[in-house]
Amino acid sequence: MTRTIKAMKNKILAEMIDKPGRETTTQGGIIMTEKDATEGAVRPRWFKVYSVGDGIDWLNVGTYVLVDHGRWSNGMDVGNEEKLYLLDNKDCLATSDDNPMNDSSIEVYAQSIPKRRP
Repeated sequence: MTRTIKAMKNKILAEMIDKPGRETTTQGGIIMTEKDATEGAVRPRWFKVYSVGDGIDWLNVGTYVLVDHGRWSNGMDVGNEEKLYLLDNKDCLATSDDNPMNDSSIEVYAQSIPKRRP
């Protein structure tokens, strides 16, 4: 049985390609692992679009979208180790036709948030 999952209205279903836990190597050769819930992991993430709702005309299936930190659902497993996340189009920051994870000139950095002073 084939199942079709489709985003509704102005929502987006996408697969996270910029997952926490990836390793990066500094210019000096130091290997750093990003850990979820650390300051370095608090940043926007790249997703590959799986389905778009009828209310979205600016995004196509197969394109990549950068989403503001934490602005995605918990995700749902759809088989074959694939997990889809529900995104709201208002939380999308940028798009790319090509996989930005394969382009070393594109980097998304975490930004520390200053503490509020009373």
